[in-house]
Amino acid sequence: MRVIPAVACLLAAAPAVGQSQVTNAELGYRFTPPDGFTNFPEGRSQKDVIDCWTEAAPTSSDGPIVLCVQRLHGKLPREAMRQEDVPATAQIVTFKWKTFDISGIRTLASQAGKQVFVLVAQVPLTPEAVQLFAGGPADQEARGQEILASTLATLEGETNWLTAAERSERLGRVVGLAIGIALAAIAVGIWRKRRRASAA
Repeated sequence: MRVIPAVACLLAAAPAVGQSQVTNAELGYRFTPPDGFTNFPEGRSQKDVIDCWTEAAPTSSDGPIVLCVQRLHGKLPREAMRQEDVPATAQIVTFKWKTFDISGIRTLASQAGKQVFVLVAQVPLTPEAVQLFAGGPADQEARGQEILASTLATLEGETNWLTAAERSERLGRVVGLAIGIALAAIAVGIWRKRRRASAA
């Protein structure tokens, strides 16, 4: 898993004009940024960050919560992330997106002598996965979790993952095909026996 140096995005910035919905035609997603968040162009200075927002009026005196999207240049496997996949200072967490449980991480770090949280959720979009991250003062972590969860709830896009229903349907087709082949083989065997019997 690639995790951007999210702490670097938590530097103070002047808010820009807000947006009601974000659409990215190249990566095929759209979602609604949280209320009270405005564009944060400085966040896009980090590698592969393509969109970024920050609170217009921070709740904490230690600074705002920042929300960003980073491209991952590939597709995500269906297997859940393992603890050994992430830095020792990070903890694996799970988020909900559509009907899927998606992997993410939680970590605490120090910035300018103050504790900050970083939450990352990896979204299995196709043709290319992205990760959303929220970060800010440690005392705002609970709000950060709510913000990330509510943003994921609005995120729409195609995925290469199959839902449980789609997996069952596909398995059913495979089983049905196998049964059909088996029945056909049995029928051919019976026909051949009858043909030999009538020729005798």
